Amino acid sequence: MGLIAFFLVTLFVYFWFPVRGGLKTFLLVLIMVSGWLSIFELVAILEARPWIFAPILIVIASVVWKVQRDRKQQMKKSV
Repeated sequence: MGLIAFFLVTLFVYFWFPVRGGLKTFLLVLIMVSGWLSIFELVAILEARPWIFAPILIVIASVVWKVQRDRKQQMKKSV
């Protein structure tokens, strides 16, 4: 979980703080490496405890479904 937290903190610093030059490049490299390793950590957690991700996946699926539904309704209104 520490690697995931590190990824989120570096991502937050990269996008919300005015970092310039070489430090911004260094943060980008850290984000890419820690993000890639976080994928493996998430898969390991999913294999160990699949019931943890079920509610998260349900929430993500419902948000995606609602966004797609709203987008289709907007397209119908604009035509």
